Amino acid sequence: MTNVNCEPFRDLLPCYALDALDPDETRAVEAHVRSCTDCRSTLKEYGAVSDGLMYAMPCQSPPPRVRARLIARLASGKPQAAGRRAMPLWQWMAGLAMIVLVVLNVSTLAQVNALRRQQAVLTEELYTHQKALSLVAYPQSRTFSVSGKATGTLVLNSELGSGVLFVWGLEPLDAAHTYQVWLIQPDGKRVSGGLFRPEPGEPFASAFISLSQPLSDFVGMGVTVEPGGGSPGPTTPRVIGTTF
Repeated sequence: MTNVNCEPFRDLLPCYALDALDPDETRAVEAHVRSCTDCRSTLKEYGAVSDGLMYAMPCQSPPPRVRARLIARLASGKPQAAGRRAMPLWQWMAGLAMIVLVVLNVSTLAQVNALRRQQAVLTEELYTHQKALSLVAYPQSRTFSVSGKATGTLVLNSELGSGVLFVWGLEPLDAAHTYQVWLIQPDGKRVSGGLFRPEPGEPFASAFISLSQPLSDFVGMGVTVEPGGGSPGPTTPRVIGTTF
């Protein structure tokens, strides 16, 4: 979506696909996509992601041990006090049914929350991939080969103040660590370009890079393994890198 008229709607499209906009925003998006083929195509992609997630996780029945444990607990209860009438069987069964219903509702709620998180991640990934493709296709972008313990391609655009890194063969990391991109200045100073982690099962990893200065102010790029929140400077040897 390169049309300036599309800018106000770029962040609204994924929310529209999730039915998460208020009525005024919904009407505005619908009016826009009727006259914009680019946004209409993008919305169709978001809709496909949204619809597919509804079938991504099959419904699960509660474990049989839940019912058996409840019945055993009821059977081991204290006897009724003398002179007090025992509770009818139908009341016991109704109580048991209510407990099972609560368990099912909790399980369903957990599945719905998991689906929402997964949907949000997929929506963000789709948006990220679209931005990456736009940057690669931009005429003034420069491309560099990346090598080291993995291989990849770095695309930078000084005019847009951003870049994207594609890497194949990076080792996965534990939850306490992340990969950090460093832009190298002529005096050797490293400026952080962002953090990223390879997704399990994906053939490559990608990371967006924010250029706080013109590309001409840097002579190279490197990637190191850092603590989960990143570091003010590199703390481990470079994993991959390139020179400009």
